[in-house]
Amino acid sequence: MKLPEYLNRESSHVTNVLNTMTLTGISLLWGIMLGLISPWWNIAVVLTLAAGYGSEVRKRGGQHVQL
Repeated sequence: MKLPEYLNRESSHVTNVLNTMTLTGISLLWGIMLGLISPWWNIAVVLTLAAGYGSEVRKRGGQHVQL
């Protein structure tokens, strides 16, 4: 069975820096800065910010999102 042509096309969607993991990291960072949660959560902040920034799906073809 052959797939329809519209399923074979590459998506033109371009992602930006703010995704769910990045916003989670920013929320945790604010919680630490306001003294609402323990500074030990800094480890989770770094991990969530790194995961959020690294999980972006870039558009192929050499076109990258400018920061």
